[in-house]
Parts: sequence; structure tokens; C-alpha cells
Amino acid sequence: MKKALGIAITVVILLVTSGCVGQPMENRTTAVEWQDAKATAQTVELEIAGLIPADEVVSIDQHETGSLFSCDEKRHRWTGITYVTLVPGAKIEAVVKQMEKGLGALFSEDGDFKISNYRDMSDEYTVTAESPTTGESYLFGQDDSVTISIDSWSQCFTLPEGTYPGGSF
Repeated sequence: MKKALGIAITVVILLVTSGCVGQPMENRTTAVEWQDAKATAQTVELEIAGLIPADEVVSIDQHETGSLFSCDEKRHRWTGITYVTLVPGAKIEAVVKQMEKGLGALFSEDGDFKISNYRDMSDEYTVTAESPTTGESYLFGQDDSVTISIDSWSQCFTLPEGTYPGGSF
């Protein structure tokens, strides 16, 4: 539970400090539909999970639905999570650091991503990849003794007129 609290606090900090920053909001592309933004974020979650050696993975559980967070008064971004359960005895911090090394190649086509790491409130090694232009972000690290969580926030988009942003997406 303390890990969940640490992740929740980190999410809030990321949303406040990195949400759709960079260029002025009116200069941003928002032509993407929420379904496409979600699909891209989920694809990248699985690509990040794919950085873990297969012999260390017991299972991958990608949540099918997520929620929307505001980027600004008119735009939102989809957020979701994937859990990767590792074999017992796996050295999670070493695996997370190995994943971090693979992010450069994963995001090589989009040089806009800033990759950084820090120790969270539980002193767990955590990695973020953030695009200051689109607001797209990924965060991963140890969730419990055998699990790595991969959180995602899609690029910012405008919902269709009349679409309520609450509930599951």
C-alpha cells in the first residue's frame, strides 16, 4: 500500500509539473482522437514491458480501461497501467535499470522524450519518459516484491463535443 501511495503522489506531481508543457497550448496539435491516444499509450506500455527479458516474466496484465485527466480547460489525456509480474527472486531494481537503458532505442524516432530517474518515497528506483510537447508520459518501477508497474499518460487531445470525461475509457 505504501508503494501505491508513492505512485499516486508521483502521478500528481507529474500531472502538475509536466502535463502538456513546452509550447503554448494554442500551438499544439490536438487532432488525435481519444481512442487513438489510448491505443498508442497501451502499445508503448507493452513495448516498455517488452524490454524485460522474457525468461524473467511470469505474466503481463494490461488494464483494458483507464481514466481521463485534464491537460487544460479543453483537452484531456488518457491514463492507464500495466503490471508485469517477474519470476520469484528477480532483482527488480536491476531489471528496471535494464529497461531504462532500452528506452533510448524505443523512443529513438521521437527525440522529444526526456528520460529521467529518481528514487520514490519508498526508495524504489523509478524511471520516467516524458514528452514536453505532447504531454505523453510513462513511469515505471517496482510495485511490490515481484511486480513492476508501468503507468502511462497519452498525448493531449480534445474530446468530441458532448462527451463526458468521467468514468472509464
